Amino acid sequence: MVAVHTLEVYPTVEELNEAVGRAFLARLNTLIDEAGADSRVNLAISGGAITTSLLPSLLPHVGEVNWSRVRVWLVDERYVPAGDKDRNDDQAWEGFLHAASGVEFVRMPTSDASAPGAGSLDEATAAFAATWRELMGERSFDIALIGMGPDGHICSLFPGRVDMDEASPILAIRNSPKPPPERITVSMPVMRACAEAWLTTAGAAKADALGRAFAGASPLDLPVAGVLAPTTRVYLDEAAAASIATLAP
Repeated sequence: MVAVHTLEVYPTVEELNEAVGRAFLARLNTLIDEAGADSRVNLAISGGAITTSLLPSLLPHVGEVNWSRVRVWLVDERYVPAGDKDRNDDQAWEGFLHAASGVEFVRMPTSDASAPGAGSLDEATAAFAATWRELMGERSFDIALIGMGPDGHICSLFPGRVDMDEASPILAIRNSPKPPPERITVSMPVMRACAEAWLTTAGAAKADALGRAFAGASPLDLPVAGVLAPTTRVYLDEAAAASIATLAP
């Protein structure tokens, strides 16, 4: 079985969110304390349940973090117009970040003609890659809070669709099997270089992919396997954890 820093399982999604959320905010505060006084902690988040369920559940505790010391990135974004219901950035902002006073939120380009890239996915990706280089250089995230899909995808890195060793930090995706097809995503090397990834997911639909990932599947077949490492913290509900061999009854 693949070794990770933490593997915790909770009976319900509500208990999972509470445990992950409180532990995550505490860890974020520790990273802020450890960082230089003039620096920001680079936090990455995914869309899906992270922005629609977990982060909104933490709104009562948003004031426990000095968000002026945090820069938030999305690990991927749907390449659609501003205001589209599929945009991850709007979900993140409306669900939580609007209340995080002082936070720096780095959004990926929209598909609007007035946005960076002028409506071209390739140009938008290049524009965001320039933003990445300006703010991050050769670094990766200090901490990432991500989910996964039933097919084992993370970010917009889908099984068999992307070169998992692609060196470019920012990639254009045209063939997402999950609509919308055009997206911008960070690459697998960026996720592997992240100082610590927190993976949290729930539901029986995730069980098979997680079981195979923990058994050593290739990231090409199951991208989530690419981020399972000794620095990774994994938090699941019982349904999602059902096929992980060492947790079987």
